[in-house]
Amino acid sequence: MEQQNEQKPVEKQFAEGECKEKALTEETLEDTKQWHSKVLSYKHLVRRWTAYFWGINKAFLYSYEDLEQTIWYILMVGLQEFDGRGDEEQFLNWYIRNKVVSIMMYGKKPPKCTHLPFTPIRFDYVSPDELAEVNELFYSDGEDD
Repeated sequence: MEQQNEQKPVEKQFAEGECKEKALTEETLEDTKQWHSKVLSYKHLVRRWTAYFWGINKAFLYSYEDLEQTIWYILMVGLQEFDGRGDEEQFLNWYIRNKVVSIMMYGKKPPKCTHLPFTPIRFDYVSPDELAEVNELFYSDGEDD
């Protein structure tokens, strides 16, 4: 008899926990919808910067879509970095421009991208047999010619 009495509060507790979990899920879903709407509200910035950087760098890029995906990623990181001071759109405009320039001109990784870095920049394969400096660096006997 005592076991049955002990189980009822546990069942009730589980049911309350299930309700809390369900409420958290609905809250998380709403937060995700708001985040999605906020990100999509800056589609014009992504399109503008993608077209701009594609126009001046397309010979060095894999594809328009890779560049656009990278700029979407930078936009989302910029939204997380924005601290509320000033105009959000101006900050994002500046942030996207500077981060893409850093990636293209200076070979930097996209922001907060540590474990699996990606880049829209195309790296042409150069065989070590075709590059004299690489051959000298790796296959020299240490004497200067």
